[in-house]
Amino acid sequence: MRLAARLTAVGLALALLTGCTSDSAEPAPRAVTSAEAQLLAIARFQNFEARTRPFETSFTLSGVDVTMRGWVDYVAKLGYASVEGDFGTEAVLWTDSSLGAVPQAADSDGYPTFPIPALDEPLWQIQELDATSSALGALVATISALGSDRPDNPLLLQQSGALWLRDDEIDGTPVTVFAAPASDAPLEDGVDAVDPDASTLRLWLDSTGLLRRAEVALNDTWTIIDFPDLIGPELSLPEGTG
Repeated sequence: MRLAARLTAVGLALALLTGCTSDSAEPAPRAVTSAEAQLLAIARFQNFEARTRPFETSFTLSGVDVTMRGWVDYVAKLGYASVEGDFGTEAVLWTDSSLGAVPQAADSDGYPTFPIPALDEPLWQIQELDATSSALGALVATISALGSDRPDNPLLLQQSGALWLRDDEIDGTPVTVFAAPASDAPLEDGVDAVDPDASTLRLWLDSTGLLRRAEVALNDTWTIIDFPDLIGPELSLPEGTG
């Protein structure tokens, strides 16, 4: 599924930021060039090729500030992370269709421990993954949407309004910041620019198209998801019926 189409399905759960003003020192957003569209088009495929990407983020869940650190395996379509807040520490496990949580301490680096608890462990709370039901559901669905087994269509990305926002740097690595299209539909005739705030997703890509950071409009706040350039473990579902 193409980038914009995949992310639009998730975007129903993501609130757009409104009323923001731009710093006059920031460069003006513009439509992506052909070369930039090519770079953006391979971003999700680069995640798939890497297979498992570590990630870390902080966000608010039901009024509680939480931190989340773990991995997403784009080949297995499986995520596993440790979530910590005032409620304690839990491990969360998700597929494209389900989301589960179980009380579990994190390791010394803040990642969930192995082995993944068997799904017939009575402390598991497993439900359907609904991106519209909670910030956590929306967030993990967005993270999972950032991988694909084939490149996206660069021409479609241009036609639907992908934007270059600025050049930046993460941990000494030069990156380009893009706003993903808000829709898969081509821009209407006569429209040659889109409002950058219409997008709910921004991507920081290095020169190879590898995703280093994503920013998602979630609950009226931009939530940053960092993707360290590290090798993550391959994931698989544990035994048990759940």
